[in-house]
Amino acid sequence: MQILLQYANETAHLKPPQEYVPWVVVNNQPLGQVITSIFISWLQYLENFVKYVCQAYKGDHKPAACKAQSSNLSPTIYALPQPPVIPVVDFYKLALQWPPSVCSSTLNCKLPIPTEFKIHGIWAQDAHDTPVPPYDTHHPCTNPQPIILQSDLRQLLSGDVTLWNQLPTLWPNLASTGSDIGFWFMEWMKDGTCSDFAQHALSYFQSAIQLRTNLNPAMRLTRGSIYTVRQVADTVFRLIGASPQISCNQGHPLPLELPKIVPTYFMACAIVDPIP
Repeated sequence: MQILLQYANETAHLKPPQEYVPWVVVNNQPLGQVITSIFISWLQYLENFVKYVCQAYKGDHKPAACKAQSSNLSPTIYALPQPPVIPVVDFYKLALQWPPSVCSSTLNCKLPIPTEFKIHGIWAQDAHDTPVPPYDTHHPCTNPQPIILQSDLRQLLSGDVTLWNQLPTLWPNLASTGSDIGFWFMEWMKDGTCSDFAQHALSYFQSAIQLRTNLNPAMRLTRGSIYTVRQVADTVFRLIGASPQISCNQGHPLPLELPKIVPTYFMACAIVDPIP
């Protein structure tokens, strides 16, 4: 705290006073004034920051980076690292799956098979309803790097006892192979690492659980009944006030008028803000 107060006091008494940020001072002279005197733009100054520092250094043993510098500013330009390209998330899809349909068509499931809608994921989509790409270390979308190890995600989630107890019930891995944490980690890596939640993994899962618990477990559909896609869509619309996007167990979207289609994936679109 004393060091912070000391620096704050020094900043408050700078001569000439600080005008903007960053305000770099070398030998009691703001580099901004140096820039003005030699007609170098602010951006060029930033690009040549290493050279300025090396020129201001008067010690006998210069760092290797300074030895590589030439004696003037113009020959070498040191580009600033580019900020990560942040994907623009327009909305999120809460993807729910109907286990009886999934397990009878596309998945070999554990027993007993649940008879309520379960979370499949919460998917970040752009304005064109295209999935936001996942985190890539070669082209990072966020800084610092989000959680990319399953062990780290497990430690984080298990630290919230309430969430840890809810996840296996509301967001289970239905498949007979694999673990729940493996399923959650896969969904996080695919849909969470470049979302607004990239630095808030706990909030990503908390938001999905919150959205799910606010919905009727069976969407007011009667178990054991057969519905057309239109009937399912109308029932859900009356329940949540929004039209769902439905994919069927044949693995591709089907026209709504086709009869006797039991939904595999139900996707309710919702805007989700990260929880601070």
